[in-house]
Amino acid sequence: MVATKRVELKDSGVIFNEEEHTYLFGDKYLSGITGMLSRQLYDDKEFEGIPPQILEESRCYGIDVHKSCQSFDQDWYNDGTVEVAGYINLCKENGLVHEASEYTVSDGVAWASNIDKVFRASDNTFDLADLKTYGAMTPQKLEKGRFQLSIYAYLFELQNKKAKVGRLFIIHLRNKEKKDGTFDHICNLIPVERIPSDICKDLLDTDLRNEKWVNPYSIPDDISKQEAEIRELIETKNAAEERLSTIKAAILSKMESLDIRTWATQTMRLTRKLPTTRASFNSSLFKAEHPDMDFSPYEKISQVAGSLMITV
Repeated sequence: MVATKRVELKDSGVIFNEEEHTYLFGDKYLSGITGMLSRQLYDDKEFEGIPPQILEESRCYGIDVHKSCQSFDQDWYNDGTVEVAGYINLCKENGLVHEASEYTVSDGVAWASNIDKVFRASDNTFDLADLKTYGAMTPQKLEKGRFQLSIYAYLFELQNKKAKVGRLFIIHLRNKEKKDGTFDHICNLIPVERIPSDICKDLLDTDLRNEKWVNPYSIPDDISKQEAEIRELIETKNAAEERLSTIKAAILSKMESLDIRTWATQTMRLTRKLPTTRASFNSSLFKAEHPDMDFSPYEKISQVAGSLMITV
């Protein structure tokens, strides 16, 4: 078996100006990925109505957390913050070996961006992570992070021909004091599924042509047009179930007061079930208390059909 040659990360040749947040390659300024995503996919309306001071405080907080984690990775300096402690634990628990922070990737033509964290998984495989300090990881923020990391992976492999990207994930860290004096503490590692490179390239090329990109992951028009009907049906269903529950409670109370077990009409039968107890086996607790036992001979594996959950 031929040993895999260790891949060392290539320098993009791009000069990043942190204050101006610009990427200079030779005498040409390249575009960043987050700005493109805002143009093409996200209008950042979720930030509307938030006072500028709050937005600036959040931005500065995010920068501070990034720098604290970077100082630990590059200089082994632990500033004692809860966020850094959480970051260290996440790395230990998930076997993350730091390779680079704020690693600049580029196609050398039009695009450049910094990857928050690059972790070495093997001689030629690397995991990429983006560090977020949001108060809540909304579905839109998660999707935006997925596109961001997937494009990073595309540019990373383009720049490092012999390297492969393994896992992609968001590192979600936060420990900010709330108005009531408690702390909003978050310390999670969120895996994201990679979007194929051909889709990422098409998105970038479409933006360069100043055209609007059609997101293949967006909800189809024929389904989105049914939203009002779906919402109405769910509300009707909930109202009907609530009304039925009220009627059943009243009937049960009446049957109990009369000690009646069954009532019947020509089209309906009402049966009162008497109170009882039910015993169940706590398999999780049993396994925890007997970790050395092999339970596979006693486990029944059943196929569970997929289903759709709708939240309104």
